[in-house]
Amino acid sequence: MAEKPKPTLHLIGLLPNPQWLPPAVAALIEEADVIGAGDRLLKLFPGAKADKLRLSLPIEGWLKELKALQRKGKKVVVLASGDPNHYGLAQKLLNVIGPESVTIIPAPTLVQQAFARLKTSWAHTEVVSLHGRESQTALWSALFRASHYSGSGFVAIYTDADNTPTVIAKRLLGRGQHNWRMIVFEDLGTQDERCTTWTLFDAKLRKFSPLNLVVLECLERPAHIYLGMPENAFSHEAGLITKLEIRVVALGLLELQPDHLLWDLGAGSGSISIEAASLLPHGSVWAVEKSPLRSEQIAANRAFFGATQVEVVEDDSLAAMNHLPPPDRVFIGGGGEALPRIIKTAKNKLRPQGLILANAVSLDSLNLAAKAIKEAGLELSVTQIQAARSEPLSDSLMLKPLNQVWLVRGKSQ
Repeated sequence: MAEKPKPTLHLIGLLPNPQWLPPAVAALIEEADVIGAGDRLLKLFPGAKADKLRLSLPIEGWLKELKALQRKGKKVVVLASGDPNHYGLAQKLLNVIGPESVTIIPAPTLVQQAFARLKTSWAHTEVVSLHGRESQTALWSALFRASHYSGSGFVAIYTDADNTPTVIAKRLLGRGQHNWRMIVFEDLGTQDERCTTWTLFDAKLRKFSPLNLVVLECLERPAHIYLGMPENAFSHEAGLITKLEIRVVALGLLELQPDHLLWDLGAGSGSISIEAASLLPHGSVWAVEKSPLRSEQIAANRAFFGATQVEVVEDDSLAAMNHLPPPDRVFIGGGGEALPRIIKTAKNKLRPQGLILANAVSLDSLNLAAKAIKEAGLELSVTQIQAARSEPLSDSLMLKPLNQVWLVRGKSQ
């Protein structure tokens, strides 16, 4: 059997100070024909004799250039920070060049180094990269998991020029998250290294070195979320809230998976959104409500329960749907005569294997919803809920019925 060719490309993770490189790894860099990296890492090796291929965008084009050089027999070294397999370059490089031709040599990650400075275990820490990312979903869901589930209560965040510690502090405060402390590690591993601790109010006013890592520590756990919480657990307007019996059934019928994206249209006080958040630890909820007062109540409930992955959208449902990310699940709390148009529009935005659930409180809305579900080509089912609650009656109890509700479901076939 022929011997497999040895890899000709080395992906090397670096600490900020190259003096910590093992001699064998330093020799690979010294003997390379080509070094590929960003400007900051290339400057760490001013005396290297290799040709320099500066990182350029789109990164796939840059990786193809490296592949072409490797195929010509060049000894190629690619430099990255820390562990390239940890929110780094490794996977994209392997996809382009192929694992059989690559050796990965990692260094400790910034998170490892930061928690070594803190002298604290990071075994249950949520780690998020906002580097080069516009979506904040990963951050909000990580905050939820850290404050509700994780034993450590820490969230470590890789930042960039747009997602700075200052910006992150403002975002958290804007979402009512006052129960976090921010620890900022600047220029970690260099002679200018600093570690400072801030309240979010102070951090939003500061400027930090571009090379930084943020660690958020939860100082106080938010209120526990469970299915079927009593109505008085929420801030709401004069009883305008989905009753707990309806919430429990509706959330079951939605068949939520942990990473789903849910639209809650006509969200009212946000009771469905808040309880759904507990079922979406890696997902997000978009709560759409046109009333300014009720939108404020959703935001207040989000802050109280720490349901950070709930996005509040103050808008009409039909208008808002044109600007929301595609959903896996849609709950429609009302809609009136616009209900058929809401269902039709939601169906056109729905992801594969999606599901729509409409709440109907009258025969007219039941008929409108059922007809619209059929016309949308979804599999129709209807669940009628007739609940009653006990009330004291002398030395006994009586049952007082609630208004009946129909949950009209349309499921992709």
